[in-house]
Amino acid sequence: MKKLVFFIFVIICSAAFAEVQTYSVPADISSGNSFIYPSKEYKVKLFQDQIFQPFVYTMSAMHSTNVSKTTGWINFSFSGKVKVQVTKVNGTIVFCQILPKNKNIKVEIKGNVAEFELSEAGHYSVEFQQGIVIDHPLLLFANPLETDVPSKNDPNTIFFGDGIHEIGDKYLIPSHKQVYISGGAYIKGQFYAENGENISMSGRGIISGENYPARTANHMLVFKNVNNVKLEGITIIHAPRYMISVSGQKTDINNVKMLGWWFSTDGISAGENSVIENCFFKVNDDAIKLYSSHTIARKNVIWQMENGAPFMISWNGTKDFGNCQVIDNDIIRVEHSWDNENLAVICAVHGGKARISHFLFEDLRIDNSDWRVFHVITKPNRWGKWDPEQGSIADMTFKNISYTGTQKIKSLIMGHDKNHLVSNFTFKNLTFGNKKVKNLSEILIIDGDTTQDIRLRND
Repeated sequence: MKKLVFFIFVIICSAAFAEVQTYSVPADISSGNSFIYPSKEYKVKLFQDQIFQPFVYTMSAMHSTNVSKTTGWINFSFSGKVKVQVTKVNGTIVFCQILPKNKNIKVEIKGNVAEFELSEAGHYSVEFQQGIVIDHPLLLFANPLETDVPSKNDPNTIFFGDGIHEIGDKYLIPSHKQVYISGGAYIKGQFYAENGENISMSGRGIISGENYPARTANHMLVFKNVNNVKLEGITIIHAPRYMISVSGQKTDINNVKMLGWWFSTDGISAGENSVIENCFFKVNDDAIKLYSSHTIARKNVIWQMENGAPFMISWNGTKDFGNCQVIDNDIIRVEHSWDNENLAVICAVHGGKARISHFLFEDLRIDNSDWRVFHVITKPNRWGKWDPEQGSIADMTFKNISYTGTQKIKSLIMGHDKNHLVSNFTFKNLTFGNKKVKNLSEILIIDGDTTQDIRLRND
């Protein structure tokens, strides 16, 4: 009897703490809006103790090389478990999968409806096509419930409530301020801070750079020489350049979603002692730039578009750096299709004088890709100031990396000359095409004249 009472108590408590939150949508986000509009491809319902119908945002491709025709997404927050029902408006469903694959989400198909359950916050892709090219992606931004939402009357808070806000291209954030962007807020413009400290930005709203043509204006969020920056929960779209650029110490970026179309729409470049975690990237240049010492990138989901690398180590580093960790990330798709030097999952085209060392890449899962995984080289390039005496990459470990495809171009490890070596790389437990790599020559070209101590260890 006591066990039965306890079981009922657990069920009641679980139900009491389960919750779903969806958000209002400004009236201007309509079918006549060329930048963002309601989906013509999908409808979504969420089921918990009641039925919720989140808005399905959609953007159209902006560049001639973009592979997808549109990208759609929903944005909600929840706890407990939630059943998701996706209706494909045009035609029946013959195939459906939910990425990342390692979440092992089972889908039930009923005509033009797919149903599945989510039990943890995260970023998911609902796919009705197989392969690298997805015409109309549908993304689920399933956030955890917000905590510590500030009052709009708090003098230390810059509060953007529901609706559209035009802020211009350099909205200044003072030190010791929190910017809060509510789930129904849509901000057009860019934020900026300089020579400051203790700045945070949170919420579930959207920041759009739609007012700026490609490669004009600035990055979407710029924190120049700002220490202790915290960013959480927001979505950034239509960036003309980087999504987030931080120089300064100690940046914490958590659960930020980034969607871009143009070349140069890099994801995040952060300063020393930074943590980038639980973020989503669908960008058309480098997703995460590992340019600063003691950077940690973990539990991110990356959809790499046709340009750039999910993890870029260096183009032009001039100051020695290292001790970075990239752990437990899902690269769910890589759209690379031409032989450019910046197209690889893990990439360095190091043309500066920095001595780069001590990186760990561990537990990476790469799906839906047929391009190279590694392209780590030193060479002069147009972005760097070449030093004929120094500039090297050393002491890197690549462990527990799975790649489900077949590389059309082999990976490459190569220095430029004896003064610019690539050395002391250890590869452990690599799986390519569902087969364990037994010899690096199976997947890599290693230049013997300009590298040292490149090894595979299968313990």
